[in-house]
Amino acid sequence: MVRLRRRPPTDERGAVAVLTALIAVVLLVAASFVIDLGLARDVRGQAQNAADASALAAANVLYAEDGEPDFTAAVSAATSYAARNFGVDAAAWAGCTDPGALPVPSSSPCVSFDDAERPTRVRVRVPSRRVPTAFAGLAGVDEITIAASATAELDPGVVFRCSLCVLGEGPHTLGNGDATVTASSVHFNGSVSTGPNGHVEAIGHQITVEDSATGNYEPKAETVSQPMGDPLEDFVLPPPSGEPRTDPCTDGPGVYGPRSFGNKETCVLAPGLYVLTGVWAMGNNTVFRGSGVTLYAVCGTPSAPRACAEGGELGGQFNASNGNELTLTAGAEGFHDLAIVYDRNNTQPIHVQGNGETNIAGSIYALSSMLYANGNSGNGVTSGSIIVDSLYMNGDKSHLKVTNGLDREWRRPPDGLHLSE
Repeated sequence: MVRLRRRPPTDERGAVAVLTALIAVVLLVAASFVIDLGLARDVRGQAQNAADASALAAANVLYAEDGEPDFTAAVSAATSYAARNFGVDAAAWAGCTDPGALPVPSSSPCVSFDDAERPTRVRVRVPSRRVPTAFAGLAGVDEITIAASATAELDPGVVFRCSLCVLGEGPHTLGNGDATVTASSVHFNGSVSTGPNGHVEAIGHQITVEDSATGNYEPKAETVSQPMGDPLEDFVLPPPSGEPRTDPCTDGPGVYGPRSFGNKETCVLAPGLYVLTGVWAMGNNTVFRGSGVTLYAVCGTPSAPRACAEGGELGGQFNASNGNELTLTAGAEGFHDLAIVYDRNNTQPIHVQGNGETNIAGSIYALSSMLYANGNSGNGVTSGSIIVDSLYMNGDKSHLKVTNGLDREWRRPPDGLHLSE
């Protein structure tokens, strides 16, 4: 019988010890990565919070009080918030780069904008920070680089300025008349056109139009994205009041019904407020003058003047169509620079044209009315503005001049600030 000799069992105690040591090293390295990555994640969260706050802060101050973008203020706000929230010093921005930067750079490489004229987005990339590792160095990882970026978006709002402000939706037609504005701006809501010999000029300033402009404009009319509102919307028109009167040429300030001025009559108004509840119509070659006066066209009667009804109502009217001279200087108490003012719902037109010259020192304000400045007369407004629903001009000799006009301003402030990414 053959006996098989059994081998003695192999001693594996040394192999188990080596395997245990290797597993311990792997676990230690993994634990170190977990600890260091957790620390990096915390720093990354701080960096993202700083980027978010910096982008929002930059967008919040992007537009100045005059409605123009202030890139310097935006960059300053971004860097200040990054310093406050993440300890980023000024020198760190110099070497910062942003592969995802928006098209318009700034003085700081990591703050950028989407448009040079009317920006709606601001992107901020916080300068990268290297976070030293506490344990991952065991695996050859000595530091982790942290970077964060954010983009804030807003509706920039709008600012309109004009001393010739035509606010109805039109379309407006100026025919062959000329409108010239010096030292201030022109705005038309809706669309506007001129005839072949017509011309609109804003010397040294701008012409804006909501919809379209055809004809002759200097400078070229700029299209804007929305209509202009009433620049005097915050001005509370005083309620019409005063003693009923009959003849403004002799009776002085008060409340008047219809008045027809005679041919070649000369009427000189005493200073004060004249409330019109009826039509004042010039005769042929009437001379009409007044200093320190305001003509206020409302509804009602001389004994019961009142505001016009919402939605529009025919009220008092000033009609200088046939006159030879119209010279008015604003000045009634409580009406500031307003020389001729209509209740906001008075739809009667204003006629300032005549056979001679019109000279008004002050403003014309008639939010629901058409201003007629046609014919052979020269119509001039100085130290004031014209705010009307519509403007009618025609005739090669018809011209309207606003000199040293008072630039009215209407604004809708920036809105809708939020993080977009």
